Amino acid sequence: MNLMSAVSESLLAFLAGPNDFFWGNPIFAKEPWERFTKLLSVGLALGGALLLLYEIRARRMAVRIPERTRRRIAWVFAILAFFAFFDFFNPNTRYSEYYHRHEFYHYYLGSKYFREVGYHRLYECTLIAEVENGRLEQVKNREIRDLRVNLIKPVSQTYILTDPDQCKKHFTKERWETFRKEVDWFYRSAAGSYWEGMQKDHGYNPPPVWTMTGKLFGSFGTADDSFFKVLASIDVFLHAGIVLLFYWAFGWRTMAVATVFWGVNAPADFYWTGGAFLRQDWLFLLVAALCCARKRRFFLAGFALTWSALLRIFPGLFVLGWAIIIAIWTIQAIRSRKRAPGDTAKGLLAYVHPDHRRVILGCVTALATLVPASIAVTGADSYKAFYEHTLKTHQNTPLTNHMGLETMLVHNWEGRMRFGRDDNLDDPFQGWKQGRLERFQKMKPVFIAIVLTLFAWTVWALRRTRLLWVGMALSLPLVMSLTNLTCYYYSMFIVSAALVSVRPELGVPILMTSAIGKLLQWPPWGYYWVDDRWTAQSWLYFTLCVLLLWGYSRPFSMERLKAWWAGKPEPRPAAKPAEPEAASTTA
Repeated sequence: MNLMSAVSESLLAFLAGPNDFFWGNPIFAKEPWERFTKLLSVGLALGGALLLLYEIRARRMAVRIPERTRRRIAWVFAILAFFAFFDFFNPNTRYSEYYHRHEFYHYYLGSKYFREVGYHRLYECTLIAEVENGRLEQVKNREIRDLRVNLIKPVSQTYILTDPDQCKKHFTKERWETFRKEVDWFYRSAAGSYWEGMQKDHGYNPPPVWTMTGKLFGSFGTADDSFFKVLASIDVFLHAGIVLLFYWAFGWRTMAVATVFWGVNAPADFYWTGGAFLRQDWLFLLVAALCCARKRRFFLAGFALTWSALLRIFPGLFVLGWAIIIAIWTIQAIRSRKRAPGDTAKGLLAYVHPDHRRVILGCVTALATLVPASIAVTGADSYKAFYEHTLKTHQNTPLTNHMGLETMLVHNWEGRMRFGRDDNLDDPFQGWKQGRLERFQKMKPVFIAIVLTLFAWTVWALRRTRLLWVGMALSLPLVMSLTNLTCYYYSMFIVSAALVSVRPELGVPILMTSAIGKLLQWPPWGYYWVDDRWTAQSWLYFTLCVLLLWGYSRPFSMERLKAWWAGKPEPRPAAKPAEPEAASTTA
């Protein structure tokens, strides 16, 4: 069914009876509605980029565009992009009852029963509960991922059928009964290959601080549609909060660019984390840190960034921008023996700017409160277990939807999953994963050289900047290079929109990146093989990183470097001579 025929049928349905004209109407069916929202999303990003170019051109030509008009257009674009991300909450195109069962199985059960299942026993305990629920014959023929070695194995090679007490001994009788009933609810809600595939994923991986929060919210109810709808709605409110934070700190223009970028972006679209359980808390706190730094709430900025890092680890790398700015300021203060006016601090601390001290205090306070609280909830060995499972094993296992500098370097023609897949192995992608690891070892010198170059470029870009929020936004190239994240964490690029407030022209590549990324996911422009798809996205976002640095920093020269090191104003380029007037052609 094409879009035009769907529109025709919808009009007929409307004329036949108004009660039939809504979600049950053919225009809202999955295929035509998804096509519509994709077209709308790309149109919003491209249209937003063109409007920014027009605004920049008008400013240079001294043409006045009423601010009320610009503000209204920005809000319309932002609202449409926000709802387009959720497909306008059309129930025909998203998960049944809105929430994502696969996500809830891992994050709800994983956090609620963390003391019992830890990072390794979720799948095994699930199938033991299934056996007790009367499905022994089904369980016998299944495969699950052994989370200790990160390989898929037949159930017959595990202790599930031979020694179930290896799992059950961690539960009290009452807790086991509750767990068994909730597993049965998930089975009945997602039976078939979808349910069986859940036990072949990569397990429960969040840090203890997230587990503490997830356990808190999960304890308010038991598995059912109504409760999971409430839990899934938390992320919707967090996304709305992100939009409001940008408006509060940066104003309507930056808010609109950030919202359109996020609403259109392909790596972190609804497919991956929509309808899930507290999957956007880290992003909300990352944006909160950015916005608090902009509004000079430095203690809150430090606390929020550290909290975000404790939820997902990698946001901690955004501190690199802060560290560069703080280090440059402190070194210059020591060299010039210059202290902040009226400051009473002593020793080396006297040369650290008071704003920087507040940021550091916020970071330390977050660590001092959240880490002990999470240990009290998750157990004394939870951080060690998290390191062994997630950071040491899982994080070093290549995935088909990884994005980052490492993915760009290890992807080649022979190593594509198109050729590396072997269905005769328990894990068909075992050879593909091993090949990527081996190639990365060979490419390590190139990887290190690129990272050092980006670090030096970032230092150059931030050498005269005292704005900590700019440091966060310009940390993106280093964050992307030092991590190899699953694609849905690339929602972090929303912080790049903050630079629009000081470099309006950067809004154009930010929105164009979002539009091109969406097109790369959409036939006929997209890629069939998953590793090709996310490698292409990696190159696209790395290009954006380079453009952000290029657009913010001044070109390098030894004259500028010497002037900066000496604490003097940098030389400005000479003004271009005026062009001579054309000779008169009249006699």
